[in-house]
Amino acid sequence: MRRTSIIILLMLAVTLAASAQQRRGKAPVRKPTAASAASTAAPKAGTPANICIVGFNDISLEKPLAEGPDALYFINQLGRSVLSVDKQTGTISQYIPGSREKMITAIGHDGKDLYLMVTNIGLVRYDGQSRDTSPCLYPTSDYGKGLIGHQQAFTGITFSPNKRWLVAYGKGAILFDMDGGQCKFVREYSSNGIRNAFVFDDGAMIAVTGDEIVAMPTTAQPHIKPYHEAEGGAKYYKLKDDIKATAIKDGYLYGCWGRVIARTALPWQEANWEQLYQLDSEDNRFRNFVLGDHRMFAECEEFGQYYVEWPTADFSAAPKVTDKITTTVKNPITNGPQTIQRNSDLLHFDQQGNLVMYNMDHLDIYNPDGIKGYTSLQNKRTRHKGE
Repeated sequence: MRRTSIIILLMLAVTLAASAQQRRGKAPVRKPTAASAASTAAPKAGTPANICIVGFNDISLEKPLAEGPDALYFINQLGRSVLSVDKQTGTISQYIPGSREKMITAIGHDGKDLYLMVTNIGLVRYDGQSRDTSPCLYPTSDYGKGLIGHQQAFTGITFSPNKRWLVAYGKGAILFDMDGGQCKFVREYSSNGIRNAFVFDDGAMIAVTGDEIVAMPTTAQPHIKPYHEAEGGAKYYKLKDDIKATAIKDGYLYGCWGRVIARTALPWQEANWEQLYQLDSEDNRFRNFVLGDHRMFAECEEFGQYYVEWPTADFSAAPKVTDKITTTVKNPITNGPQTIQRNSDLLHFDQQGNLVMYNMDHLDIYNPDGIKGYTSLQNKRTRHKGE
């Protein structure tokens, strides 16, 4: 009797286990919540793209760059010289020879001339020959020049669309009126550091300082200090997060910070940000953003990085998300396709529609529709050694 009972109990246990397994197999799959789906969504794989990959030996690229009609220009070797990349041939050469005494801290191009900010000299219009023979338009070494008395004050030079106004910016900003070939001081804005600046055809300007955006109308005072708002002076807008990149297009100021890309209309009465795009994952953040004439591109960080690319310039089409840009260039170590998977210091659409991605030791030129120009560099991985 005892043996029979044991056998019955064993058979009952097997039956119950089988029944439980069957119930588990038929149980409905729990639909993930929006939050969990966003955090686990994987970026789409990239497709082969037309690209130029240039590495640098013994030199470095400093930001920002300057673009002329025929070439891209990069500050090199901590300001000692300037490199140029021919936009048709792809030839890389030393455009301005090196100098340890007269360092270049900022460059800008108005479509005709290259402008430099040179330590111990000032704002220079390069004559194509030498920084020694180039005319100094506004000296910065004179005592009492205020903000621009600091030799390393400026890291960028930008122009208004009509090329009349020039702004040099960095540890502050100064506006010049270039009308008639002159260089007349107009306005100085003191700041701890400006990441980007814009100037309009009427002389109004905008400075982006990280977590603030400062609007300065044409009526603004000649000297503006931080947080000093006055009638006809500057207007300050505080952001909730550290802004990574800004751009202006079709009457809007675009910005990206945190997980968001947004825009606000110009001219400003108040900053009313319209959110255009937000990354799904709370773990992800934008690193960089650039707005071109026909497309947009953003670089993101999420336990590494990936890219978001819009095929139009108005957010009307769904973006393509990719964790890597795969090229037809062979990796010399793995013999597999070379991929672009590193953080760029700056993104820039050139006048031909190519995306220029660069950091201290790499210059990559990318165009999913095929690179325009740079013929000697297309679909190649090369290195350039300093002269």
